[in-house]
Amino acid sequence: MDAGSLAGAVLPYLTATVAAYGRAVVEQVTSSADDAAADRSVRLGRRLLGRLLTSARTAQVQEAVTELGEHPDDDSGADLLRAQVRKALTDDAQLHHDITDILAGQGQGSPSKYTVNITGAHGVQIGDSNVQHNTFG
Repeated sequence: MDAGSLAGAVLPYLTATVAAYGRAVVEQVTSSADDAAADRSVRLGRRLLGRLLTSARTAQVQEAVTELGEHPDDDSGADLLRAQVRKALTDDAQLHHDITDILAGQGQGSPSKYTVNITGAHGVQIGDSNVQHNTFG
């Protein structure tokens, strides 16, 4: 996945994390305490942002995240964050690899693990180790 697409895939998790923590997002993400109340998107966003904050573009990413936290309804903040993430991913192949791995969830059931397109279905199971028998006609 190219850096622009990967940045676009990362952005919803980062914005969910910013929405959950607001202006204090950087402090919350860099603290060692786990937030048990955070939903899966926010937890994934914390992991992604935590890794992005160890890149060569830490200051720029942190500034963009803080800007978005201060002005969550301003679309330019999300655009700025996406641009900074894309630049960070473009500049650092290891970061690109690590973020891809985090998004893939390495088998931990992240939202990107399953892609399901259903048309006219009457029963569907999504997940691991499920068995479904369908009899037609």
